[in-house]
Amino acid sequence: VRTTEEAKIVMERLMRSREEEPRRIHACDTEVMDIDLKSVGPVGHGYVTCLSVYSGPDFDYGLDSLGRGTMLWVDNLDDAHSILQEFKPWLEDKGALKIWHNYGFDRHVAYNEGIDVRG
Repeated sequence: VRTTEEAKIVMERLMRSREEEPRRIHACDTEVMDIDLKSVGPVGHGYVTCLSVYSGPDFDYGLDSLGRGTMLWVDNLDDAHSILQEFKPWLEDKGALKIWHNYGFDRHVAYNEGIDVRG
């Protein structure tokens, strides 16, 4: 996802999934830059460059370039800077079940972006 239009399509699917499949679990991870973990922690440091989401082998994010069961990549770098904000309502939704690769780290770096991850 690199555009607002793509983000809106995906968000509609993710939010609908929350209502229609409340027990679906989405696997999430972030990639970050501008942080030297040897000298500082993630609180107040780092910039999220992308978010990856996998929602299961039967999930369709609604983008023609992706088929069912593919992984979603949300780019937040260069000309796609701030596209992550389009996903803020879903990321902050306690009812949308998510499992994180490294929740403590991911939650802090998302918070650095103004997103208070829940769910």
